[in-house]
Amino acid sequence: MNQQPVVVLIHGLFGFRKLLWLEYFNGVRSLYESMGLRVLTPGLPWAGTIEQRAQALALQLKHEQGPLHLLAHSMGGLDGRYWITHMDGDHKVASLTTLSTPHRGSSVSEHINSGLSPLRLFPGARSLTRPALKSFNANTPDSPTVCYRSYSAYRPIAEQVWSLRRFGKIIQQLEGNNDNLVSVHSAQWGDHINTLPCDHFELIFRDFWLNPFRKRNKFDPMPIYRDIGEWILQHQNSSKEKLVAP
Repeated sequence: MNQQPVVVLIHGLFGFRKLLWLEYFNGVRSLYESMGLRVLTPGLPWAGTIEQRAQALALQLKHEQGPLHLLAHSMGGLDGRYWITHMDGDHKVASLTTLSTPHRGSSVSEHINSGLSPLRLFPGARSLTRPALKSFNANTPDSPTVCYRSYSAYRPIAEQVWSLRRFGKIIQQLEGNNDNLVSVHSAQWGDHINTLPCDHFELIFRDFWLNPFRKRNKFDPMPIYRDIGEWILQHQNSSKEKLVAP
């Protein structure tokens, strides 16, 4: 086993490991390394299905011994769950923490797939409907050896980015409070830690709010990532204590 805790940052649908100088989890690697954590950032098929992305995740982590702590945004949480349950990831994963992951699907995906949006052409977008995730959950039970944790997010419709506000309204009507892409209900899995006051993209340091006539409270996600890092360190230490206990 690695003595140094290892964090695996898993990006979401249409995401990237690094684009030029910009990282998906901008600044999180530096934060965690300063806390004594080793950080891995696998690159997954940006528009692939859950299974395709999980296969890429497994391939890139096959030489890691564990224990690994997965930290995933959006669809990345589903990729992690698939790898853990169906591809023996549970042998090396200690925890999975998800940030606004559509564990129960999103009505936005159904809206996109029923219309003429070009996004419906991508298999990843088609795999995030509520019926698809109902089947996924029935066939992907949690591993009893892995700690599952989740954060949801919520911005009122009036505070959501105008270009995505119609998605927020669809989800609000069908599922309730949301971050403009994923409902609070859908994002809750395992031990639900908190509902954060932000939209889907603020969680990864992307603030697309461009309304000069209306202000909204700023959200800084870095304290949340620090809290998660501190939890990982505590979890790792408590696991070591159990191993050496008489």
